[in-house]
Amino acid sequence: MTVNMATGAASAGRHLAPPDDIHQEQAAPDDLVTRLLCAACYLHDDIADAAQTHLLTPSRRALTPNWEVDVVALARHAARAQGLRTSRDRWLNTELFYVAGIAVLGLILTLSGVFNLFQFVLFVLFLLFCAYWAAAGIVWFGLRSARRAAISVARDPGEDPPPPLRRRSTEEALYDLNHCNAVLYRSDAAPFVGSGVKLDTWQMTLDISRRSEAGGPGITGADLQIALLELLPGRISPRPSGHHRLYVRGGQGALSVDLYRQGPLEPRLDMDEVLNWRRPSTVVHAATLWPYFDRRDESARTYTCFQQSALGGQVVVSLFVRAWVANQTLFVEGQVYALRPLHPQLYEVNDLDTSSGAELRELGPIALHDATALLLNAPSEVLKKARAARLRAANASEADAEIEHRRDVDFGAVKSLREQVTNFDLGEHFAAADEEVYYQAFVRRTMECIGIFLQTRGVDQAEFAGQSADIISHTNENARGIYGAASGA
Repeated sequence: MTVNMATGAASAGRHLAPPDDIHQEQAAPDDLVTRLLCAACYLHDDIADAAQTHLLTPSRRALTPNWEVDVVALARHAARAQGLRTSRDRWLNTELFYVAGIAVLGLILTLSGVFNLFQFVLFVLFLLFCAYWAAAGIVWFGLRSARRAAISVARDPGEDPPPPLRRRSTEEALYDLNHCNAVLYRSDAAPFVGSGVKLDTWQMTLDISRRSEAGGPGITGADLQIALLELLPGRISPRPSGHHRLYVRGGQGALSVDLYRQGPLEPRLDMDEVLNWRRPSTVVHAATLWPYFDRRDESARTYTCFQQSALGGQVVVSLFVRAWVANQTLFVEGQVYALRPLHPQLYEVNDLDTSSGAELRELGPIALHDATALLLNAPSEVLKKARAARLRAANASEADAEIEHRRDVDFGAVKSLREQVTNFDLGEHFAAADEEVYYQAFVRRTMECIGIFLQTRGVDQAEFAGQSADIISHTNENARGIYGAASGA
């Protein structure tokens, strides 16, 4: 059973993703990367904290797409992993309270003459000895619970699925993110946030005034992009996903794009619910995409996007194509990006032993080593969470005040969690051959489909033939430079 099957279709509400498209667009059944990321939330506190920041903390900043990752499942597991840590700290705080109380009682008995000084010292040493072992037990139990949860989700997500998120609006926003067709990116960064590293970029400029049939129907960039969406997926095996996606530049220009919900707020919403409601949408209606076809708009542009995933989402190659027509000239741009496998440490969950003996042998020393520090730091962890909540409220108020005086505040998405845990070193990249195959196939089949489109429209292809040959030649040289060096060629 996969993570997508275990979490289902989240909860119905304000989400905009068309229900009929859910089963066509969700991650592949072998969603290995999702399972590994969910497991990593239990085994690596920094990853759980990053998931909390990116997915669960309400903010005005746009959510970042994590391609081929079920972010609803990831957020649920991150919330449960943080819940295990919170429970551990609560037990440690309770223990610290009782230890302090018993110590004060011993001091009172000593001052009252019931204990002498030597007896009080023995009493305190015995109390500290018991406190240490009790803390070690609490820490060990927390580590064991996290380890078992990590192994469970990595091997069978349906065995012990986490509960839905506490806030319905957060889960609805993440459900939309799983079906993202609109990305608000930072104005000082590349548009394709979340897509990994750029492999290649190419452009072509074609004179479409020379046509075999004078007076034929006009040609627009939108016509080409729609034709590519229809033609290209069927020419690549396995079949890639394809759709139109709106990329919006952060800042003042983003306000002109229909990314924000309109209308009055629902009554009695708390601050977090208000932030979720005001956050930029990641799913927009098809009608919102259409005005940004075939135009040089600095605020937003609609790209036709294709994605090919392999090895359970460990390799994701994306192609972005945009076209527009000006002065009887067809301009076409294409860019190819790739997400690569995760850091090696995230695969360690597959080697964990499930026996009780292995748990005691591997987790026992960690619990004994960390018990004292975690016990003493437990009160500060509680205070830290309280301060974080107050800071979040202060930041929200500050953002509201800033928006009242400025219209160019940039709420564009930042680097995705999937990108942060990616191993971009090709020297350790076992799936480089798959990446190269998809990269080459995307470019070659795109050229083929553009040629078919021009032929059906009666456009002279002499200019296209020369430019497409140059692009394919450049692709071959670029691929040798990227993958040849990695393979020692």
